[in-house]
Amino acid sequence: MASTESTAPKSHEDDPIKVLFDLASYWATVWGFIGLCLWFEHQILKRLDIESGSIQVAILLVSTPAIFLATVTRIEKNPKARLILERARYVVILIAAALLGAYLHAHHKDDSYESALRDGAVLACSKMAACNAAATEYANTR
Repeated sequence: MASTESTAPKSHEDDPIKVLFDLASYWATVWGFIGLCLWFEHQILKRLDIESGSIQVAILLVSTPAIFLATVTRIEKNPKARLILERARYVVILIAAALLGAYLHAHHKDDSYESALRDGAVLACSKMAACNAAATEYANTR
């Protein structure tokens, strides 16, 4: 009896990691573009010497969605722009991952037992002259 099931590999559309990556890259690109629009418009408003906060907010609330929608409709009509956007999603994810890694590295607090043990050893060594001298010599020859 021959099996009627196909032995071809499954499509990657069923892969939950790919689906999650596609969703994350899509939304990161959308919000990154919105943030870039807001920053750019804010810089323009500062150069135009519009100092009132409420006027700036009103202008940003009207102009950002308009710019976003105009850009999206132009990208949908142009296949080359759509291809560039598809490739830019990967760059956006890499930038977001780098920023997240930098943030986590800057705000990491190591509360492990090993960290406390290492800090205690450093403190104890700093109080003993012979240990401090040996550690300094070791550090200088490294």
